[in-house]
Amino acid sequence: MSDDSRPIHVSLLALPEATGTPIHGMYETLTLVDAVAGDERGIRPKLFEVEIVGPERGIYNNVFSLPMEVQRSVSDVDQTDMVIMASMLFENEEWVTGRYPETVEWLRAMHAGGADLCSACAGALVLAETGLLDGLEATTHWAFAPTFRRNFPNVELRVEELLITTGRNQELVMSGAASSWQDLVLYLIARHASPTAAQAIGKFLLYQWHRDSQAPYVAFSPPTGHGDAVVRELQTWIEDHYTIAAPVEEMARRSGMPQSSFIRRFRRATGYTPIQYVQQLRIEEAKRLLEQTTAPVDEVGWKVGYEEPAFFRRLFKRTTKLTPREYRQRFRSPAAIGAREPVGSR
Repeated sequence: MSDDSRPIHVSLLALPEATGTPIHGMYETLTLVDAVAGDERGIRPKLFEVEIVGPERGIYNNVFSLPMEVQRSVSDVDQTDMVIMASMLFENEEWVTGRYPETVEWLRAMHAGGADLCSACAGALVLAETGLLDGLEATTHWAFAPTFRRNFPNVELRVEELLITTGRNQELVMSGAASSWQDLVLYLIARHASPTAAQAIGKFLLYQWHRDSQAPYVAFSPPTGHGDAVVRELQTWIEDHYTIAAPVEEMARRSGMPQSSFIRRFRRATGYTPIQYVQQLRIEEAKRLLEQTTAPVDEVGWKVGYEEPAFFRRLFKRTTKLTPREYRQRFRSPAAIGAREPVGSR
């Protein structure tokens, strides 16, 4: 953190895998704070001093082949108050560690010097590579959860969370998927300026400050690269049979193992108990039906394998943080928007 006599220096980290919108969006938002919210702040002539940094200075094409200018290389930055690692895209959604050892070491040095380290979306993968998140909670885009967990098993990943602050002094800040960089930048403005300033810039730029979790947006991505052929075969089978009355017992029977042994093996391979896995498949299909059909909620629950409506509703809300009715209102497809709300839709 910097003192009140100078602007807060912000280093936006741009790697070749970076996407441009979050970097440019955060750059412009932080630069606009003084013009939009200066009267409300009354703190200093300039709040943020922002620059884009990267492994090398210069202009390069980012992941979408659009020009991105890196104003300074990290080797030329001896001190900063805040580093923000922005969203990235990479092949097969698989992060390979060790690509940028000098940048990772620079991040550790900036943190040791008192800088806050922040990430948006997949930028959390770079932050985790520093080792500073070991033993702590983190969030990122749910699509990168499998590669995150494989690479950083010592970090407690909570993809349902939209924004997480952690560290001894709450100096590690992470936001979740895609456009959640807007939540991150509003949080940082509120923290370093004032909530009034964050509200003013949010209104000016029409940013919506999400106050719920990412859970409703998280799509279930079954882990299949575990190398256990028996479990993988059962995963394929259950994809078409998850509505049966006793799915765990049937999978255990098909595995040829005692049920307790099967449960342990399935969890070791996938990270889920068999019943958790089946529930994820059922809820994912329920989400699809709520989005694309007007079937009553009780009927949706029955179609995915739940005869008890109250249990289905409780499980759905526990998984998505929304009731089935709330989920339908938020995510129903355009074709269903004009349809009359069905009876029993709560």
